[in-house]
Amino acid sequence: MSAKKAILATGAAVALCAGAMTVGAAVVHEPDQDATASSSAATSADGHVHNATGGYHFTIPADFNGGIFGTTTPILNRVTFNAHRDSDGTVSGWFMYEQEADGEVFRLGGPVTCFKVYDTPVLERMPEIPAQSQNRAKWGGRIEVTNDPSLLGRYGWFNSIDNGEGANGYSDISSIVGLGNEAANEAFCNSPNPPNPRFGPFLIGGGNVQVR
Repeated sequence: MSAKKAILATGAAVALCAGAMTVGAAVVHEPDQDATASSSAATSADGHVHNATGGYHFTIPADFNGGIFGTTTPILNRVTFNAHRDSDGTVSGWFMYEQEADGEVFRLGGPVTCFKVYDTPVLERMPEIPAQSQNRAKWGGRIEVTNDPSLLGRYGWFNSIDNGEGANGYSDISSIVGLGNEAANEAFCNSPNPPNPRFGPFLIGGGNVQVR
């Protein structure tokens, strides 16, 4: 067994499942709170062409919300994605995500399989940012490339929020990755729910999100 595999097998990182804490060698992620949402939930994307792209990074302090993610170091997140939704509902795109914490680096990526655009309400953790229309991409995809074989075939998803450009714009925003099966991924994209304030979201530290 390689040193990297030994670390993955024995290293302790916090995984969040259905809102409960469990310990195991895993990417730190938020629970799939939208997993039970109906696939017929109202959306703002049906019948329209939408595109979203992003290349950004953000850092989560180790003590965020009382240390809910269970790391001893800040969690560094790097996201690159592009997502497209045609008028007939066909979704395409690709994503890559890298997470670093407690000396471990996890990488995962693959094709974008779900993507819808929603309004963003005033977020509990960011009351200074006003509500905006059609600026929040909920997207996710199948993990086909990763340095953790246990993630192959699973799905990862994000909220990526475009807060505009220029001197009058606010910083763009991202959630931490969510992980689950295909049904949970689709339920996430089909639900207009904003990010759960227990787990974020977070102002990006550099880069950009564009939703149009």
